[in-house]
Amino acid sequence: MIDVLILGRGFVGKYLEQLLHAQGISFKSTTTDGRDGTIKWRLPEHQAHAEDSNSFAVLPAANAVIITFPLQGEAAAMYLIHGYLDYHSTTLNTSIKPQWVYLGSTRPFKEIPSTRFTKPDISAGGPRVEAEELIIKTFNGHVLNLAGLWGGERIPEGWSRFYKDKEKLRSRLDDRSLHLIHGADVARTILAVIRKRDLPGGRWLISDKHTYDMLQILIRDPRIRGFLEELIQSDESVKKLLGTDKIDEIKLGESQ
Repeated sequence: MIDVLILGRGFVGKYLEQLLHAQGISFKSTTTDGRDGTIKWRLPEHQAHAEDSNSFAVLPAANAVIITFPLQGEAAAMYLIHGYLDYHSTTLNTSIKPQWVYLGSTRPFKEIPSTRFTKPDISAGGPRVEAEELIIKTFNGHVLNLAGLWGGERIPEGWSRFYKDKEKLRSRLDDRSLHLIHGADVARTILAVIRKRDLPGGRWLISDKHTYDMLQILIRDPRIRGFLEELIQSDESVKKLLGTDKIDEIKLGESQ
């Protein structure tokens, strides 16, 4: 029995591994190719096949299981959790009751402001929200809905690549607010949750204490700055929205 099993090492998993190692907490992580000493594993795509249950044989029993990858609906969540539990109880005759921690996104939270008790927008979250609800209600699990992740080589300035034309930029001007969370802070949050085994299952929105201005970040890219200049010159609604027709006069900055 190990303390923590990380299903999908990924971006957050690397920070979590560092923290667990520093705290002397035993753990194992999975990747799809078994790199860097991790367990080679992926959730089977054809979940109706009985032979897929053998895939859980490589996963050790753990006191806490962290799911870092998206589960597409209730069926996928049920298959993963029941498959893991059934393998250890039936094949190994070991009864385990791990804490389940599932990493989601704040994307489905459209209300302003939103809290952990705000109902997520199913149309925005889709099957992932269905999986989150099942993990909370059926398995007393913890869902951590994460704001924009950053850390290491993953920096907000790099997100300008998603804005390939001025129309895409225009759609972002109506709501420039940006919420972020560093990978190291996500790791600390996960550790805090799994240390409280009596914590009732539920949902948590994870962000730092600031609201950032996405435009302030984007216009550091000369290409994006050019798009904005074109919009200001051609679209009166943009001038009105920004309160000026000069880029250097746009009020930029974060708020508390």
